[in-house]
Amino acid sequence: MLLSLRSHESRMRRRLALCDELCTSIETLYRSARALSESGLGTAEGQISDCIRKAPASAHTICSMIRDVAVAANAVVELVEYDVQTDTGAPSVSVDSPVAPLVRKTLFHAFDEHTRLRSWGEVKWMGLECDPRHRLQFRWSAAMDCVQKNPKQAYPALRPVVLLARRIAKEAMELLDPLTGPIAEERAAAFSITKKLKAQIEHIRSQVNHKCDALESEMRSVQTAIIKAQSQTMSLVRNLASIGQAEE
Repeated sequence: MLLSLRSHESRMRRRLALCDELCTSIETLYRSARALSESGLGTAEGQISDCIRKAPASAHTICSMIRDVAVAANAVVELVEYDVQTDTGAPSVSVDSPVAPLVRKTLFHAFDEHTRLRSWGEVKWMGLECDPRHRLQFRWSAAMDCVQKNPKQAYPALRPVVLLARRIAKEAMELLDPLTGPIAEERAAAFSITKKLKAQIEHIRSQVNHKCDALESEMRSVQTAIIKAQSQTMSLVRNLASIGQAEE
């Protein structure tokens, strides 16, 4: 029973750890997506060419923002994706977590909706693709060439990316809501269960220790009785021996 409780507690602790990892990763995704969506890029014709003309580093900045969104999104996907195994070959903790499917559904649904739009075909000029596993593949060199050498292609290619970033930022905020968000609810539930399991384990351990102490005390009493009986037996043997010698 104790081993079963310990195993259950371990699973709850892993679910808590997953909540913490998800919060960190989704916060990073939210910040990067919001930075791109609120940059003003892709909202007006000539925006990209104006940025490039005003500052030589603008092309690098634009590509960096897209790359940051892709990296942050992939980090969340890795935490909640299907059929993941750890280095030891055991299933990922996301298999046991009820919040992982919700995050996965939310993020994948956003990807699917935006990548199915006709305008998403323009994104290829920016070197950004969404593979079947919903990972964002970003080619830096392709994006830099497009932004620097052909801003007329970069504008229509950038707009769908910005719209996706805006959607991701919105969904991320809802996931992280401390009152109604699924991660907060899951963390509270996992923490409560872990606390109860720990109390049960401590109670059982205390009972076991108490019984062990009582058993040890009984064993000492038995040992004392055995030693006393042995001493009495030896004394009786000596007395009988002395009586036999006296009769001779």
